[in-house]
Amino acid sequence: MRNKVIIIFFLAFAIHVKSQNKQQKWTAGISLAGAKYTLEAGKIVGGQVAFQVPRINISRYIFKGLSLDLGFATALGDTQTYTTFDGSFRFDFGQSNYNVVPYILIGASSLKGKVITGTMNLGVGNTFWLSSNYGLNFQFIYKYSKDIIQSQRSHLYPSMGLVYSFGDRNLNPRIWQN
Repeated sequence: MRNKVIIIFFLAFAIHVKSQNKQQKWTAGISLAGAKYTLEAGKIVGGQVAFQVPRINISRYIFKGLSLDLGFATALGDTQTYTTFDGSFRFDFGQSNYNVVPYILIGASSLKGKVITGTMNLGVGNTFWLSSNYGLNFQFIYKYSKDIIQSQRSHLYPSMGLVYSFGDRNLNPRIWQN
């Protein structure tokens, strides 16, 4: 248990990033996340909820509001095995330079539960920038799994966490900066 606390403490202060723009392309984040299944699906996968701490992700701005995000999370201390490697494209509606950055996402995951399976992901999120480097991110994903896969079911996957921009963000943009 002590090792887990040390690892979480280290990650909380060493890694933190998420939303970006064409001047500050790289971000990283650390979040609390969880998989929420229906009662029926929970009987199949071994529980209705699988908590994950930490969820770690890194993102890179590509162009015109589109970013690539890669994430990893695993259930620590939970009765259910749930490890996920996620990849998604996010579109922020051209809001990358603002203090509030809503986005939609589409992607895929490789999940290790009872066996390794894949899901297709659709979601929404929002980053609230608190300073030029730090923000809060809230994200809600629906992970779709085909019914023919017996060991995994579709589920909701919410997360919330701290984000960090590797470059300073200008929270008060000027006309001449466009």
